[in-house]
Amino acid sequence: MVSHEYFHAWNVKRIRPADFVPYDLTQENYTRLLWVFEGFTSYYDDLLLARAGLLTEAQYLETIARTMTVVSQRSSRLKQSVADSSFDAWIKYYRQDENAPNSVVSYYQKGSLVALALDLTIRSRTAGRRSLDDVMRLLWKQFKAAEDYAGVTDEEFVRIADDATGLPLASSIAEWAEGTRDPDYGALLAPFGVRCARMPALDLAHFALLGVRTSNAAGDCKLTHVFDGSPAQAAGLSANDILVALDGLRVTPSNLDSLLARYATGDVVEILVFRHEQLMRMALKLASQPPHKFTLDVDPKAAPAARRLRARWLGPGR
Repeated sequence: MVSHEYFHAWNVKRIRPADFVPYDLTQENYTRLLWVFEGFTSYYDDLLLARAGLLTEAQYLETIARTMTVVSQRSSRLKQSVADSSFDAWIKYYRQDENAPNSVVSYYQKGSLVALALDLTIRSRTAGRRSLDDVMRLLWKQFKAAEDYAGVTDEEFVRIADDATGLPLASSIAEWAEGTRDPDYGALLAPFGVRCARMPALDLAHFALLGVRTSNAAGDCKLTHVFDGSPAQAAGLSANDILVALDGLRVTPSNLDSLLARYATGDVVEILVFRHEQLMRMALKLASQPPHKFTLDVDPKAAPAARRLRARWLGPGR
């Protein structure tokens, strides 16, 4: 958190979207660039900790993998671009309902992954001579040089990124920020000697097998979110349902995972829920395949050039 807010002293406090000049704290301010100003800051907050030696290389890669996992498990990333999410922040991101994971993408998390994709792209295409750091430096330099600084527009950001790196980045930015396509993380990380894999996520049974999030509602097991394409959604469950029983056994917030542990993927179970004081009985087929999570680790057989690129990326100053 300290690292994130410290980076804001440059990015947002001084470098800012044109729509925020001047800042008007009396009303909502709309911009399509929060994926840059919050997303990039979310990328650099952990990266600076790694460069400062406060995160090991393995710990830093684990933080990236966690963000990839969270974003990839939500169908919202395929429905809303981070640019649209930025503009809709006041009406959607800050007013989330039970369907938000299915409809709203985080310009913090997805924005940080766009920053990662751009940084890796720049570094690999320039053999480490340029990086996203150079883009941020040029943004800062142009801000300081202008007495009547008017802020950064969408078009100016692309121009500055091109000028700072000598690369045509407009198509990549359009694809990842204005569109909804996922970056190819494996291909982007490979030149840095980092292996990217996906494996089944079995750490939370109710998420993996049912496709729901739950909360403790005065001792009752309440569904807070039902995810798109999940077994729970197919069975007709909805957010705010109270899960009462599973195959005749009472469900509590603390025993749901242990009850589900008795079943195999693909089994059909009978679920009882209360919805608006009405008891409902449903047949639910557990997921045949749990959602996946990302894992990142260093390839011990990576070529020296890949190790040098990684060192420039995670090392101090670059």
